[in-house]
Amino acid sequence: MATKNLTIRLSAQLIEASKEYAKKQGKSLNEVIREFLENNVRKPKKYESSVDKLLNFAEEHGKYVGKFDFDRDEANER
Repeated sequence: MATKNLTIRLSAQLIEASKEYAKKQGKSLNEVIREFLENNVRKPKKYESSVDKLLNFAEEHGKYVGKFDFDRDEANER
């Protein structure tokens, strides 16, 4: 998985308190922040809808080569 850097601005007190918390957890501050974001931003798999599963599958395995432009007759062809 490719990663990117992110810069955030926090008060000195929050940074120090967060470092202490991370140290007590035996983790780096980076790990604590990453885990927090993963747990709070990503939708849990058990709640993933069928549409979400299909879209995720398509993104992971899709290799469509061509164009997505269809004229009215093509779109309504039966």
